[in-house]
Amino acid sequence: MDIGQIIIYLALLSSLYSVWAYYSGINSKNPKLLYYGERAIYLTSFLVLAASLLLWYYFLTDNFWIEYVASYSSRNLSDFYKFTAFWAGSDGSLLLWALFLAGYMVAYLRIEKKDLLSAYTMLVSMLVMVYFLLLLSTVSNPFQGLGFLPVDGIGLNPLLQTPEMAAHPTTLFVGYAGSAIVFALAVSGVLIADDKWVLRARKWIVFTWVWLTQGIFWGAIWAYKVLGWGGYWGWDPVENASLLPWITLSALMHSIMIQEARRGMKLWNIILAFITFEFVILGTFITRSGVISSVHAFGQSNLTPPFMIMLFLIPLATLWVIYERKDYIKSQDIVESPLSKEATFLFNNLILVASALTVFWGTIFPLISEGITGFKVTIGPPFYNQVITPLSFALIVLLGLCIAFPWRRAHGKELVDRLKIPSVAFIIGLGAGLILQLRIEMILATSVFLFALTTHIRQYIRDTSAFKDQYGNLSSIKIILRRRRRYGGYTAHLGILIVFMGVAGGIYTQTYEDVIMSVNEQRVFGEYTLIYRGLGFKEDNLKITWYANIEVWKDGKFVTVLRPAIEKYKTGNEEEIRRVDLYTEFPKDLFVILNGAEQNRALFEVKIDPTVNLIWLGSWILTFGGIFALIPRKFVKEFVFKSESEVET
Repeated sequence: MDIGQIIIYLALLSSLYSVWAYYSGINSKNPKLLYYGERAIYLTSFLVLAASLLLWYYFLTDNFWIEYVASYSSRNLSDFYKFTAFWAGSDGSLLLWALFLAGYMVAYLRIEKKDLLSAYTMLVSMLVMVYFLLLLSTVSNPFQGLGFLPVDGIGLNPLLQTPEMAAHPTTLFVGYAGSAIVFALAVSGVLIADDKWVLRARKWIVFTWVWLTQGIFWGAIWAYKVLGWGGYWGWDPVENASLLPWITLSALMHSIMIQEARRGMKLWNIILAFITFEFVILGTFITRSGVISSVHAFGQSNLTPPFMIMLFLIPLATLWVIYERKDYIKSQDIVESPLSKEATFLFNNLILVASALTVFWGTIFPLISEGITGFKVTIGPPFYNQVITPLSFALIVLLGLCIAFPWRRAHGKELVDRLKIPSVAFIIGLGAGLILQLRIEMILATSVFLFALTTHIRQYIRDTSAFKDQYGNLSSIKIILRRRRRYGGYTAHLGILIVFMGVAGGIYTQTYEDVIMSVNEQRVFGEYTLIYRGLGFKEDNLKITWYANIEVWKDGKFVTVLRPAIEKYKTGNEEEIRRVDLYTEFPKDLFVILNGAEQNRALFEVKIDPTVNLIWLGSWILTFGGIFALIPRKFVKEFVFKSESEVET
């Protein structure tokens, strides 16, 4: 037995002891047992880290007698990709999941107050850790030996040998692991009827949401630049699995504000926390079980039974907690008027949940149809686009109304004053779209974008002015830092609006063409002239590469040379993949794919997406908004304000 597996077994024993110590300590109100449970968390985390470091060591030193290393690495692989091969397969990715969860628990113990809520939260979190360590100890052992030493490993899938795929799983898994803490806080808070869980969960929700945002962003970049089909989102089941928890966590991030301010939506919040974690486990299951075919998914495995058990246990536990505390989770009636911020939050949540349920149904329906009829029915992009598109438009409008409407109730004159400028912006958008003869969908998208953007700009100016009066001689930067949650939210909304326009522009104005070009032949695409200058060839220890040389000219001036390529790898199954190349003039991309070549001719796919870079920009703005809202109060007080006497209230 490998030492790595022994470490996993020890981590499992330590986690089980921690669960027992916390459970017994809570029931007996024995602080000593709670202390032992806490120490066991530190020990478990250390052992999981040790196992992870050992597996990385095996990859970096070519220990091919470990089956997992032999399956995803080779001698010619660079050290960087040997490092990322850690999470290339199911076994290593589950160990990475456990490593990040351990990191969260250690951070929680270092940050949060040690009280009954924290004890319950750690108990629930450790139960999740026990689950993953059980998998790693039995059906998903990353330290399984081959029984012989091969000369070389199979190698890493070429599609995974990209920086984007180094970033995508790690960022997504940080978000996945964070959802366990959010779920544990929600269940614990309801179980002990303690509203402090809302205040405590707020930062963990935002932190988790930031990482899920980055995970989706890097996955989209990978699909766009690496897969070679010219898009960034194809409504693939594994793509959907990463989107689902982001949607429901976004809803929770808004609805929790209602419970914090008005003691409303208590039941809704516990359900959203449960659904988010359930979607995370579902996403982990879909990717790693092989039950759904996807370019993102791993092959067939024996993980289906344990994941199905987990998927049933989570809702059962949640329903039991809800039943036990049904009196506590009764919420106050907080919507006094449909023309209020509370109402927009409610409608916002309904739209987000409707979107999540649509995506969920489209994802699992092929499994249901195959189980009932024996035939797998595939649901493609048209289904999602028909349902999600109107929901997206409604959500953008609500983003504007949410900012424009006040709390409790909007009165007539006040409402007119708040909406008159955004309404003018909406009309300007309609007029400009008609003049430019855009498609009706693009005209409507531009108009609602301008409406929502104007409400945010107007409210930003009004808030800054009001806070200036409140805080007296403080600078605008210090005022924004003092109100970082509010302005972080505004910034995140701005990111959503920009992503919306990027997606809409790509859907409704993108142009593409398949073309055969001979050497030195010129073709005009939009404002660009492309000249094919023939093929190039290069070879290294890992692969053989054929690449096309395409000159790009604009307005009679040389711009750049694009080199889309086809690579054939020497390891594994000698995979052959396409490497796209692109030229960016913000916000558009000229995107070229080499599909094949013979003698003096080559087949290309050329696309011009006029707004795709707005998606990447909006994603970073989204991320920055979340990070800004997370700036600790202690940091602001200590390093931004010299003393509280600076503030005039």
